[in-house]
Amino acid sequence: MSGFEGYRKGDPVTKRIEIGLLMAGLATFTLLYNTQAILPYFTRDYSISPATAALSVSAATAGLGLGLLVAVPISERIGRVRLIRWSMTLSALLGIGVALVDSWELFLVTRFVMGFVLAGLPATAAVYLREEIHRSYATSATGVYIFGTTLGGLAGRIVSTGIIDLLDRTGLGERVPFSASHAAMLGTAVIALVCAGACWVLLPESRGFSPQRDSAGELVRKFGRAFRDPVLLALYVTGGLGMGTFVGAFNVLGFRLEAPPYSLGIGAIGLLYLIYPVAGYASVLAGRAADRYSLRAVLPFGSVIGLVGVLVLAARPLVLVVLGMAIMAMGFFIMHSLASAWVAVRATATVQVPAQAASMYMLFYYAGSSINGNLAPLAWESFAWPGVTVLCGSMMASAFVLALLLHRSKPAVT
Repeated sequence: MSGFEGYRKGDPVTKRIEIGLLMAGLATFTLLYNTQAILPYFTRDYSISPATAALSVSAATAGLGLGLLVAVPISERIGRVRLIRWSMTLSALLGIGVALVDSWELFLVTRFVMGFVLAGLPATAAVYLREEIHRSYATSATGVYIFGTTLGGLAGRIVSTGIIDLLDRTGLGERVPFSASHAAMLGTAVIALVCAGACWVLLPESRGFSPQRDSAGELVRKFGRAFRDPVLLALYVTGGLGMGTFVGAFNVLGFRLEAPPYSLGIGAIGLLYLIYPVAGYASVLAGRAADRYSLRAVLPFGSVIGLVGVLVLAARPLVLVVLGMAIMAMGFFIMHSLASAWVAVRATATVQVPAQAASMYMLFYYAGSSINGNLAPLAWESFAWPGVTVLCGSMMASAFVLALLLHRSKPAVT
C-alpha cells in the first residue's frame, strides 16, 4: 500500500508483530542452541572429543548461514511473513526428526538441514520490522525481537538440561527408547512447534512489502551491492566477532563447570543460563538509547562490556564466573541488536538493498559462530580456559576497534 509509513508505538498491530517475532526468535534459537549446554553428554554418548561434540552447534549455524543466501530471494518473491511462518513450522518438525536420529554423522547432517530451513527468520526479521514499523520505533522493536532470541537461547539450554536432570534423578532415562540427550532435544522441538503456531496466528500480513521477481543476474548484482559500503562491511564483521566470542565461550563453559573445582551437575549448569533474560533485556535498553542518541554513539559500549565479561569469566570463583557470563552476554546482545538495526538503516540509505545487506550481516554472524564455536573447544583442549580467554578476548577487542572506527564514520543521508 503506497504511503504506508509503518505502525507506530502503541498500535495493537505493532504489539502483535513484536510478540509474533518474539515467538519466532524463541523457536529459532531454542532449536539452534538446544545442544550447546549438553555437549558433555554427547562426548560420552558418542565417545567423541569436545571439539567434535561442538559440531552439533556448528552444523546448524553453518546450515543457517548458507540458507541465508536462499532465504532472501525467496522472501522477495513470497513475502517476509509467509517465509517466517513456513520456516518456523518446517524447522520445528525437522527438530523432532533430529531427536530420533542415532548415527552421529546423520545427526550432524540433519542438524545442518534444520539450520538451513531456520534461515527464514534471521534473514528477514530486521528488514520486516523496517517495512512494517514506523522509523521512530523500529530500532526499539528490533531490540524486542533480539530479546526473544535471548529467551530462545535460554529455553534451548535450560529445558534441555532440565529434561536430562529429571531423567537422571528419576531413573526414567533407562525406560525411554533413546538417550537422555535426544529426549532433551525432542522436548525443545515441541516448544518450537508451539511457537511456530503462534507465528501463524499473531503475525499480520505485510503492508510495507513490495514483491520483487529478479533474475539470477540481478540477484547477484544486488548481493554485490551489499559489499560496496565499507560501513556495512565493518558491521558484518562486528556481528561475526560478537557472535563468535559468545558461542565459542559458551560451547566450552559446560565442560569447565562440570570439571573440578566446580563439579556442577547438568541441572545446576542449566540454571546458570537464567542470566539470559537479564542480559538480553540490555538489547531493549540499547535500542531505546540508540533511538535517543544514535546507533554509532551506543555501539562501542557493547564490545567494551563484552570484553569486560570475557576477562571476568577468567576468574576462578564461581560467583565471578556467573557474573562474567552475564556481563559478556549483555555486551554481545547490545552489539547484535544495534549492528543489525544499523545494517537495515544504512543499506536502505546507501546501497538500496536492505534485505541482501541484512542477509550478509547474518551470514558473517553465523560464520563467526561456526568458526569460533569450534576454535574455542580446540583452545580448551590445548590450553584450558586461559586459551579460551585469549581467543575470545582478542575477538572482542577487535570488535571494539571496529566500533570506534564506525563511530567516526559519516552518517548516511536518509
